Amino acid sequence: MTDYKFKLGMFLPELGLPFDEGLARAKEIGADSVWFTSIADEPPIAEMSDADAGRMAARVAKHGLELHVIAAGAPFKQLHLADLDLDTMQDDPAFRKEFDDLVRSMQIAVHLGIKTVNTFTFAWPGEYGAGKPTWPMRWLTRGGVIAEVDMEKLHKAFSLVAEQAEHYDVDVSLSMMPWNYTNTTGNFRRVVERVGSPRLKVMWGPADCFNSGEADVSTAGYRNVRPHIHGLHIKDLHVKNGVQLDFEYRPLGTGDVDYLTILRQLHADRSDAILAVATHFRPPSGSREEAMRTNYAQLKQLISRVSD
Repeated sequence: MTDYKFKLGMFLPELGLPFDEGLARAKEIGADSVWFTSIADEPPIAEMSDADAGRMAARVAKHGLELHVIAAGAPFKQLHLADLDLDTMQDDPAFRKEFDDLVRSMQIAVHLGIKTVNTFTFAWPGEYGAGKPTWPMRWLTRGGVIAEVDMEKLHKAFSLVAEQAEHYDVDVSLSMMPWNYTNTTGNFRRVVERVGSPRLKVMWGPADCFNSGEADVSTAGYRNVRPHIHGLHIKDLHVKNGVQLDFEYRPLGTGDVDYLTILRQLHADRSDAILAVATHFRPPSGSREEAMRTNYAQLKQLISRVSD
């Protein structure tokens, strides 16, 4: 077991730096790989030609880093599932645009030799409109109850996604957000088991799951996602009042998420999961770079405890 090494990644936009400067800083801080959803002053990733994508990957490689996932923006992140009709969703212009962006990310991944692309999983009713009307129910039910009509839509949407993933021979990592349907490991598992495709993976966000009412995310949550993990979206937070959505982001290891237990399980399983560090909090200086350095230092300290 002593030869096992965690794979350290970074969600690059957290640094708030120009692309090449951010890449250099990510390498210096300790990342082996990066991911991002867009590049400032460049075409949207879904609109990149193969040549554009090749130049993007070359800029990453120049800094000794790898791209561990291709994300063409954030497909389905702010698309409300309730606005889609089950029978005609594949023809809905909003769905079609984001689905096509996701498929383009698969084509880019194939061109670059990258095995995984990223997407989100549709917004709960009203999330990006008049507030979060179903939030109290979702918190009190550990993430919300997915109605059968919604599950049928999710099944259809991600069956279409999985069909394309199979065609292009790539995996699709589903991101987790409190505002999307895969907000907890329980809901993620329900969706992927309903679809039944081994192409569907997860960018596991333990903090987002905890923030959605899944208090046992580090134990039962790990068991739910274990067969499907592509990577982890690493950040920490403290929930003050879950029903009222009152929480604050904190430096890694100082919030409510039991990352030590999570890391121990990953280590015991010799997991290939990528620990993609994010931040979301700001230190007193307000520096985004300082926040990232803090989270990397905290993560490495936790890893040393696990390795010992």
